[in-house]
Amino acid sequence: ASALSLLEHHPDVDRRWTHVRGIVPGLRLASKLRAQEFDVVIDLFCNPRSALLARATGAGVRIGEARRGRRHLYTHARRLLPGRSALHQHLDAAALLGVDETPQPPRLFLSPEERARGRVLLRDGAHANPRVVVHTAATQPEKEWPSEHAVACVERLVDTGHRVFLTTAPHRPQPAHEVARRVPAATRLPELGLRDVLGALAAADAVVSVDGALVHCSVALGRPTLALFGPTDAEVWFPYAAFGPYRVLRAANACAACQGEGAPHTCMTALDVDAVLSSLRALLEASAAQRGTASR
Repeated sequence: ASALSLLEHHPDVDRRWTHVRGIVPGLRLASKLRAQEFDVVIDLFCNPRSALLARATGAGVRIGEARRGRRHLYTHARRLLPGRSALHQHLDAAALLGVDETPQPPRLFLSPEERARGRVLLRDGAHANPRVVVHTAATQPEKEWPSEHAVACVERLVDTGHRVFLTTAPHRPQPAHEVARRVPAATRLPELGLRDVLGALAAADAVVSVDGALVHCSVALGRPTLALFGPTDAEVWFPYAAFGPYRVLRAANACAACQGEGAPHTCMTALDVDAVLSSLRALLEASAAQRGTASR
């Protein structure tokens, strides 16, 4: 349900449904979807549950992927080409309907009230120093920037006059707590609902985040974004560099030390503080130049 809330206020979305796990809720949802009499269904998950829901709609055109037996539940089962970005993979599905395959920057939409709450959270108007939101938690430990690096980075940002705000992940609050404990001048935001987090991101002058949902949300809100990538492929999961002030930083020796399952991941450790601060500085300068060009 929280992920579905990302589509609130989206001008191109007419209706949203929440899927609740369980046989009875699943059957109820299938009945509701079938009653809509859709002409086309595109399944971007293509897991067993979503494939069954796509088939239950009764739509004449059902686009999915050629995965095991579920491929028979679609009228068009695609075979994905490896190495392409997630944007190209998704647009490939829409191309079957004649949609332009040229990638466009993702967009999220906030209400004026949500933007105002975000400005309050980041104390907008208190003074002119740049506001930087830093997010260091991830669902997988190997994606997280080591706390020693994060602390050193935040300390130096504060020392150079930046206002730093730390986001707190609801299921992984420890990284933000640790940085806030060691750098009291940084502001740790409380645990927020997803829409309030979006408001805070929208109010930031820049966002520094490890690979995860927030880094994509930041890009979709048009904020200057520095993404810190480790074991995942940035070319697949961060294909945004051409769209604006969005940069990805990944150690040159990423994955060199990963030899099989269970091996230690050192790629995030290899992202040193100087490189992150240099990239952030260049990002802020590029954003300022872009704003100056746009105002002429």
